Amino acid sequence: MAEVVLEKALVRFGAKRALDAVDLRIADGEYLVVLGPTGAGKTTLLRAVAGLIAPDEGRILLDGEDVTRMQPEERQVAYMPQTYALFHHLTVWENAIFSPSVKGWPDEKRDLLAREMLSMVHLIERADALPRELSGGMQQRCSLARALAADAEVLLLDEPLRALDARLRIELRNELRSLIEHVGTTTIHVTHDQEEALMLADRIAVLRDGRLLEVGPAEDVYSAPASPFVANFLGEMNFFEAVATPDGAGLRLVAGGTNLVALPQKGLTGRVLAGIRAEACGIAPADWRAGQGVEGVVKRRLFMGRRISLEVETPGLGPVKAKPLTALGTWAREGEEVFVLMPAEHLLLFPLPPGGVAGALEVE
Repeated sequence: MAEVVLEKALVRFGAKRALDAVDLRIADGEYLVVLGPTGAGKTTLLRAVAGLIAPDEGRILLDGEDVTRMQPEERQVAYMPQTYALFHHLTVWENAIFSPSVKGWPDEKRDLLAREMLSMVHLIERADALPRELSGGMQQRCSLARALAADAEVLLLDEPLRALDARLRIELRNELRSLIEHVGTTTIHVTHDQEEALMLADRIAVLRDGRLLEVGPAEDVYSAPASPFVANFLGEMNFFEAVATPDGAGLRLVAGGTNLVALPQKGLTGRVLAGIRAEACGIAPADWRAGQGVEGVVKRRLFMGRRISLEVETPGLGPVKAKPLTALGTWAREGEEVFVLMPAEHLLLFPLPPGGVAGALEVE
């Protein structure tokens, strides 16, 4: 397998910096998931590593070798693009065996690998079909099987599960992670699905407008994000401006007449931006006094299956969103007075953005 390194990688499209001096190291055998809004530079990063785009500045190294100007076919890289890029005159089976055949694999070894990959993506029964005879989701699975069967040192996946139905997407992402753990292929996986990213990634990298904002272990990036944008992009957040002052072992927050306590973070005091994830907010009856939070009235209630989504209008903090487990919030109906619990350990604090909160959170 291979280590992938980007050193100050800069890609321009006219005046637009699709990648803006990105420094990134993906360890041998690591599964890195790249997140970011549309236009952030995610696909450009994959195409640069694949050799389909040459950086205007900087370098790309595979296992210590400078491949910045090397042709795609000279790199041990398999790339699954969003367009699938199947050979439409070849059957599903012929697409799957294409790369091992070009490499001169023995038929028995080649066929065993292709059968394993097509079985994993539930297409072995359609092995004789042409791509035009498949649904969009089946074409996507065929493209994924072909990429996996390439036996490359680096696997690049651009939204590999996006066209699949929810149940199959969950099943395939579990199988995909297990397979790649088994073979140890270095993988860079682009997605818009935050849940997919958190479940698959060894580390998550977040791009915004071509810049790498943060990279770290999935659990760390989720629980202790470095910026409001990253926090907001990895889940639904409640944000409010507050004044933080030391209070014993914690920090006292005053926001809109509401008093809360947060755990100390990054030495922050004074004016701060406080946030808490909707799923970290609990719901209790209005007269609840065990724990800190804010009173309000449920203005909107949406059933989401395992959880319910509540929008609670509070007098001090304005609208607050909570997503308790359905079993714990069945009683909370629209018009109900409730107490929104905000545990100190789940409150995140950030320096107040100089350009305003809206600009700091804006998704291009």
